[in-house]
Amino acid sequence: MILAFLDELVALWAPLGALQSLAARAGLAAILGFVCALAFGPRLLRYLNGKQVIETTDCTDSEQLNTINRSKPKTPTMGGIMIVGAVLAAGVICGDLSNSYVLLAILSTVGYGLIGMIDDWVKLTHPGKKGLQAATKAGLQILIAAALAFVVTRIFQKQPVPELLWLHVPFSDLAIDLSGLGGLPHMLFVMVVVIGTSNAVNLTDGMDGLAPGALIVAAVAMAAVSFAVGRAESLQLDLLYVPRAQEMTVFCAGMAGATLGFLWFNAPPALVFMGDTGSLPLGSLLGYVAVVTKHELVLFIIGGVFVLEAFSVMTQVGYFKFSGGKRVLRCAPLHHHYQFGGMPETRIVVRFWILGALFAAAGLASLAVQ
Repeated sequence: MILAFLDELVALWAPLGALQSLAARAGLAAILGFVCALAFGPRLLRYLNGKQVIETTDCTDSEQLNTINRSKPKTPTMGGIMIVGAVLAAGVICGDLSNSYVLLAILSTVGYGLIGMIDDWVKLTHPGKKGLQAATKAGLQILIAAALAFVVTRIFQKQPVPELLWLHVPFSDLAIDLSGLGGLPHMLFVMVVVIGTSNAVNLTDGMDGLAPGALIVAAVAMAAVSFAVGRAESLQLDLLYVPRAQEMTVFCAGMAGATLGFLWFNAPPALVFMGDTGSLPLGSLLGYVAVVTKHELVLFIIGGVFVLEAFSVMTQVGYFKFSGGKRVLRCAPLHHHYQFGGMPETRIVVRFWILGALFAAAGLASLAVQ
């Protein structure tokens, strides 16, 4: 949107043309996302508190976790509205709306945001329910992910670069062709990435500041990936060039800024939780950016905190079922394992942030050896 506005102003004063650059728009998106979240936050908090939008956190399957949560003050949820609104504002204002990838990013954010909002609303309005039924929630996620996968695959198929439909393995020259059967394997893989990332971020959102901090680090790292991939040809980088993918830099910067603004209110002790309203769309957006930039497995490294959290749940559930009730961890996801061991919550959160930064550095290091 800002590009069309600047086209008119540049004719009046040429120096304003600098604001059309990708770096300027990404920086503006980060600032705008932060300011929007910060400005909207107090109003949203007053509304949520006034309507008693309080999620019950002491009705889990773990009595020890219930005891811990009972000692915490009642905190409103659905604060993800703040982040999603700020991300969309930053992306729409600073992004290039003629870019198909930008429009699909908006679709992913809005679609998964609505799923998360409905899920949170069911929890709040139907005591005893844990949100949407698993099949319904999964079906909605699959529907939106399938739409994204279909369109992205078709866009890639129209490009004169067959490698866009390959799966590239970081730290190696290995690539797996997913273009067969009309691109069906690629579509299925895109769906796995988007849905998997969305749910992994959702599982991480269990302590004050944990998920937002990890998301900010991952978003900044994916912004760097997007910039490098979209400008690989002009910068003569030894990376797979994805035409027009650089616009994802703006969305990632907007997500980092908006999430930073939310962290202002979510830092321990939290004044508001993001809920599924925030975790599902932000996770899906991260996964979508990885797909567009062809760095899906690099996101697996950059988002290492989310991967550990998701893997801890899968391991715990699988081992519990096949061992007749035994557990690998004290409690899953992983952050609760350390919490049950007596580690203070703030220490767990900060250490996970540190891990997130290290994972992001490792993921970005893979760009240098491709």
